[in-house]
Amino acid sequence: MQLFSGRARTLESVVGMLILLVMVATAAGIYIVSQNYNMARFGIASGSGQESGGDFLPVGKAETYNNDNLYEKIDGKAPMYQEAGFVKLTAQRFAAKSNSELGFELYVYDMNNAKNAFSVYSRQKRADATDLNDLGVSAFGYVAGNEICISLGRNYIEMIGSAESNELVDGMEGIAKDLSAKFKPTDNDKIVELGYFPPQGTVAGSWKLQIDNAFGFDGLTDAYSATYKIGDKAVSIFFSKRKNADEAKAIAKNYYDFLITNGGKAVTVDGEVLKSAGASVADFYGSFEMVFSTGVFVGGVHEANDKQAAEKAAEILIGRLKEIND
Repeated sequence: MQLFSGRARTLESVVGMLILLVMVATAAGIYIVSQNYNMARFGIASGSGQESGGDFLPVGKAETYNNDNLYEKIDGKAPMYQEAGFVKLTAQRFAAKSNSELGFELYVYDMNNAKNAFSVYSRQKRADATDLNDLGVSAFGYVAGNEICISLGRNYIEMIGSAESNELVDGMEGIAKDLSAKFKPTDNDKIVELGYFPPQGTVAGSWKLQIDNAFGFDGLTDAYSATYKIGDKAVSIFFSKRKNADEAKAIAKNYYDFLITNGGKAVTVDGEVLKSAGASVADFYGSFEMVFSTGVFVGGVHEANDKQAAEKAAEILIGRLKEIND
């Protein structure tokens, strides 16, 4: 009986060890896949000597960063990404086949969902940007100097060149198009709220999404904004969809109180459309701020230089949001 018990214990130990080895191997496999998840899903190989990116080759291995060490790679900007839902950054250097001194670094930020990625993309968009208009559905991109940035599903992507070179920018633009072609969007990748802006007059590519603390007010979240043209005047309009009409009214009131508390001066509201939406206007240090609510939406105008243009833009936005409410 003792011999049998000893054999049983030995067998149990061997089985236990095999189970442990399987668990370790599985965990290692998951780790390896997760480390290269962002690159692999776009067909980009990691490691020197592999074909990737047309006229460019990857240099070295991809680097990965999480919430604990993101600051090591982008010191100073890490909080903005983290507040917007950052999950992981994968970075890979590339060099031109014809000139190893010419290259770029590719940053793929996993932002957990398409809205988070678009928020970071839109908030960082440079004033001198030129939009890339042929990236396909649910993709946004622009070129600015030696930099190309893309919002692609749950990923915010940057390509930062080593120099301002037409050859380099052309190469990066080709990679941007290749990435978007490999991307297979789902319904969750569509930002339907961009279609809520008035179709006529809204400047394409001017959209922004502030997830938190919109315009410095922490009570205004998930606020979409865009530039709207009234003749030759540009006005920034915005809206945020809330749970119900009562919440929208409360946020509109609180935002207006915030403006007045911080130095804004009350201005008379003109027009029946504006009055029907309970619109309030404030002269905020020389520019006009307007806020209203209609149905489940709180909306308004931000930093307008012309009061009449601001009122006209607000009336058009109210009409558009009423259509969506209905």
